[in-house]
Amino acid sequence: MIGNPYLHASAYWRPIINGCGWEHISSYRHPGEREPRSINVWASDTDPRPYRVVHGDAEFSLFAAVHPIDDPPDSAEVLAEIRDMSGKHHSFVLWFEGEQSAVIPFDPNAAIEAFWFERFVPAANRTVLPPAILSAYYSVKPLVPSGIRRQLRKVITARALKAETLLSWPSDRSLDRLMQLLLVLILKTTRRDSLSFLWFWPDRHPWAAILTHDVETAAGLAHVPDIVEIEMERGLRSSFNLVPYDYEVGGPLLSDLHDAGFEVGVHGYTHDGLMFSEWSTFLKRAVAVNEVGRQWGAVGFRSPATYRNLEWFHLLGFEYDSSVTDTAPFEPQPGGCASVFPYVVGDLVELPMTLPQDHTLFGLLGQADSDVWLSKLAEIRDANGMACVLTHPDSGNGYIGVPENEAHYIEVLDFIGDSEAWTPLPRELARWWHARANALTGFDGLQRASVATARLDSADCLVILAPKS
Repeated sequence: MIGNPYLHASAYWRPIINGCGWEHISSYRHPGEREPRSINVWASDTDPRPYRVVHGDAEFSLFAAVHPIDDPPDSAEVLAEIRDMSGKHHSFVLWFEGEQSAVIPFDPNAAIEAFWFERFVPAANRTVLPPAILSAYYSVKPLVPSGIRRQLRKVITARALKAETLLSWPSDRSLDRLMQLLLVLILKTTRRDSLSFLWFWPDRHPWAAILTHDVETAAGLAHVPDIVEIEMERGLRSSFNLVPYDYEVGGPLLSDLHDAGFEVGVHGYTHDGLMFSEWSTFLKRAVAVNEVGRQWGAVGFRSPATYRNLEWFHLLGFEYDSSVTDTAPFEPQPGGCASVFPYVVGDLVELPMTLPQDHTLFGLLGQADSDVWLSKLAEIRDANGMACVLTHPDSGNGYIGVPENEAHYIEVLDFIGDSEAWTPLPRELARWWHARANALTGFDGLQRASVATARLDSADCLVILAPKS
């Protein structure tokens, strides 16, 4: 293999390295080969499989083709152990102090993309219902009583709770843990006490939070002004994703939202969940939603019921998508990217939803308070990540159109508003992340940027020092 195994890790960390560039530090090697002062990647030609990685006190999931290493050489230190899903040893990530070199027994780029594109989800499990049944379900869904639909979702949820999945819920940061392990190897290989990198958020903000709403019905559309008022009272703004062919979206509403500093996104074609069911259907609907996006001045997209295929997203004429979740075992299309940070696929920025949906918490799981939301927000804050909140102004089961759920949402707004989070519109965050990912060394021209520091403590654990505010 040729190329830079650390290409994706570089775009995530944006290290500031003088002299030897990041791309010269790592290289692909045949298993058994290694060069001093280098990160040697032993990529396997086997099929990728799920694994668990133990790195210090952290344990996280990995989906990769991993070259087996049974016993470490006497001159090697074990930085991480890779086990199969039964807990049996499979391989190691190794560090050779004398040579100042490391060995990674899998391709980092492929492992990162496995999360980005959710390749760890078997093809047969990518939708809860098989494609043929899915199409039939949405054709008769309007005729099915809401109580029966809710019961069906609860049956699916109960099955998901019992199933073994690669990702945990309500939180799984496996991709972020992998990125941290890759940075540890850079620090050790370059013999640095610390490494400067381009901070994640502008103006030295320690974390970011964006608010989004999917408006599924005309009744939800009528409730939009109430949500706008609640958010404006707290100095916050959000994006409303509207379905263009399910209800009439009037020009005055769009103007009012734009004038008040809010954003409008496109929520698919209709809310039938079939946009990504077939290639021919997707092509026809992509043309229509792209035209609606131009008419509305919308640069963001979210698929109905979060059905998605990131391999096709390059045909959508938007700046960002927000159809992927960090972990989503209960969704009609389960999966997740295992990260609380955005990422770039081609020219499209993916803004993963990193808080459970209102419908999931209050409708499917019957939660009676906001504890899960607030706990997850605190975790994202402490991880310097991005909270992407998705709620629905509709009055259906579990949505914030119901007064008690609206009260829980207000608790989320107050948590965010009382913090030091950067609270841009989704389009502003997407543009920042795209610019950051493409910034040159020294980030010339990237306004509002700052520098953070990564270092290893006495136990070789990674420590991130955010820029001082």
